[in-house]
Amino acid sequence: MVAVDDMNQRILKLLKMDGKMTYREIASKLRRSPSTVRDRIRRMEDYGVILGYATIVNNEQMGVHADAIVFANLSEGITTKELRKLQEVEGVMEVLMVSGTKRVIIRIHATDNRALDSIINNEIIPLGLEEVDVRIVLESLMRFPGV
Repeated sequence: MVAVDDMNQRILKLLKMDGKMTYREIASKLRRSPSTVRDRIRRMEDYGVILGYATIVNNEQMGVHADAIVFANLSEGITTKELRKLQEVEGVMEVLMVSGTKRVIIRIHATDNRALDSIINNEIIPLGLEEVDVRIVLESLMRFPGV
């Protein structure tokens, strides 16, 4: 296991702000050598602290004009393992199991509301969801990679 000490925390903070930063740029900000930064980043990658790098995409430029969050419960007899089929549904960006009255949260992107409705009714609900509550996202105030 790699130590996530203060220096590694600072490296991670910089990479979260800009995953394209070079070793040299990070080293300059932290007043360390590029080789030290490189070695620390490689160790964090090797030990699974850094899982990967992502690009934040402007969804509207990509034709995505409808965004929703679906809250639901699993029908009796449906397991969370069966929910893994959602990764094959185009537009499903994230699936979370949570506490509370609605145990499943699904984030969906679609070209428009009609496509969104089709994804929910024809592909998601048939997998065994009930008590479905759909919320249309009006505005995204913060964007994270991949979502």
